[in-house]
Amino acid sequence: MHRFRFVCRVLPPRACARIRGVLSLVGIAIAMLLSLVVTVGVADAHAAYVSSNPAANTVLKTAPTTITITFAQNLNPQGLSIVIYGNKGDVVSTGTAQISSTDPKTASVTMKGDGSDIYRVDWNNVSAEDGDPTLGAFVFAVDPSGTSDKVTPVAATSTKASTSSGVSVLIAILIGLAGLVVGAGATYLGTRARATPPVKSQGQR
Repeated sequence: MHRFRFVCRVLPPRACARIRGVLSLVGIAIAMLLSLVVTVGVADAHAAYVSSNPAANTVLKTAPTTITITFAQNLNPQGLSIVIYGNKGDVVSTGTAQISSTDPKTASVTMKGDGSDIYRVDWNNVSAEDGDPTLGAFVFAVDPSGTSDKVTPVAATSTKASTSSGVSVLIAILIGLAGLVVGAGATYLGTRARATPPVKSQGQR
């Protein structure tokens, strides 16, 4: 703060105001990036969807009798729900979702197909590790031919969020901070260069 006041004493008021504005923008951007770090950490703490059987957006030749979903964290029986709907909106799941006795991150529910060509699976849960609630949905199609235009096939994704991109979130944030610092420095130097009067030679008056 004292250094900034000293700089303002040797620069024109307009240049000082410009530097103050740049520093304010940098501070806001840093706060936003730190908020993003916290948000990412909180999101990773939920019992998010990892995989399912059948997988999301797949096409089956016959309707399954059981839907199984694996999540990122252990599940709390309280707050766990898996409901399956046919293409007319009718509930086709039977009974209630049950947590696997061998894997506390996996839950399943039985179902009975009603001839629909597409089914929607709605789920919600509560993490047994941090108590955070999470919900989501996915669909799968049924067609004797094994193909359907009701869904769009998707490539398999990794169960780890950090491997879904070539650059981790933390590295991306650090790169952003470095860019802000460099930009602020360039603005400061450019402003100082414009504010400094040219040095006259001895032959000039």
